[in-house]
Amino acid sequence: MREHKCADAGLISEERLRERQSLETKGLLIELRSLLESELSKDSGFRSQYYTEALNYLNRFWKELFAYLDDGELPIDNNLAERTIRKLTTQRNNSLHYGSDAGAEMAATYHSVIGTVKLHGSSVWNFIGTFFKNIFNGCRDYVNMVPDKITLATSQC
Repeated sequence: MREHKCADAGLISEERLRERQSLETKGLLIELRSLLESELSKDSGFRSQYYTEALNYLNRFWKELFAYLDDGELPIDNNLAERTIRKLTTQRNNSLHYGSDAGAEMAATYHSVIGTVKLHGSSVWNFIGTFFKNIFNGCRDYVNMVPDKITLATSQC
């Protein structure tokens, strides 16, 4: 909630760091740590396996989980990284059904080209259309038909 307030207020990294280092934030962390230690000291026979694993994880990686408190630039979560790799993990799972190594290699090439075109901020359909139009017109200047160059002009050949 405190991080959302910082984001909504549009705080710069130095202001966010000051907020993260405030006594109120440290008080919340002290309270959370005491709750964790209290839970860990209780008899684990009455806890589920998953709850016990979560408590042990929090205890084991306490310093790493709260590293963002020492840097105003760091986000509190890794949502950006998760969104970035989601497509890759979905693709990896789908690649189990290509039927052959050649099919998987073709799909990897296709997705690499698509990703590169998107990375350059270009339209995938425009790139593919221009690429194949050049190929059908006899152009074999492959060096100049890469995504960052082909979108600069409609035809290089």
